Amino acid sequence: MDLVRSKLLSAFPHGFTTRRGGVSPAPWDDLNLGGSVGDDPARVAENWHRLEAATGLLFARVRQVHGARVVHLDAASVPVEEADAVVSTEPGIAACVSVADCVPVLLADPGSGAVCAVHAGWRGTIARVAAEGVRALAEIAGAPPSRLLAAVGPSIGPCCYEVSPELADRFRTELGPVVAGGPAPRLDLWAANRRVLEAAGVAPDRIEVLGRCTSCERDTFFSHRRDAGRTGRQMAFIAPHQPTGGRALP
Repeated sequence: MDLVRSKLLSAFPHGFTTRRGGVSPAPWDDLNLGGSVGDDPARVAENWHRLEAATGLLFARVRQVHGARVVHLDAASVPVEEADAVVSTEPGIAACVSVADCVPVLLADPGSGAVCAVHAGWRGTIARVAAEGVRALAEIAGAPPSRLLAAVGPSIGPCCYEVSPELADRFRTELGPVVAGGPAPRLDLWAANRRVLEAAGVAPDRIEVLGRCTSCERDTFFSHRRDAGRTGRQMAFIAPHQPTGGRALP
């Protein structure tokens, strides 16, 4: 099983899954972890078993609705509760979000060990869901934003994300120059979420943008836009490590 990882989050069990290592046939080949995209539920369940076996983790999952709600889950769960960010404070229980072009943001507090996984499509980005994740870690774990680490994972990049002029104007108004101009504007959700995180108090040098485009890398990632909606889902996950008593790690 291939996992993409963040160097910044190396002290935490985490990863961004790829499409490799599962049992699903085309167009969900291979490691589809999405349960509502038309794949056989038995195959999806086997893919989840493989992820659990490969990582040694259990997964706290939610039903994502492109909003900004954060929930705190310290036990494994199926995606029933509606939210777009998950906090975990229990080692062995990974907060996770499902994506296939939307931006996954993983947050971690080296002091308390608490973590948060965030799902930020364009709606969630404008709603500043990543900032809500930062706020939740402060409230739940006493984590000052300046102590947090953040990784912006594989998602559709500015190379491929054409948007309407109206949406481009909305992003310029909300988040500044994160849109490339032209007759077909291209939106940079990586830069937009970095701006959201920095405005929420996360230090710029504690944010890593992996820069992996799900639309470009056909053999590695699912892409909802590239594949016209008939595709699988990746998972971005992070689990707590044992707390360090409030000391920030290097």
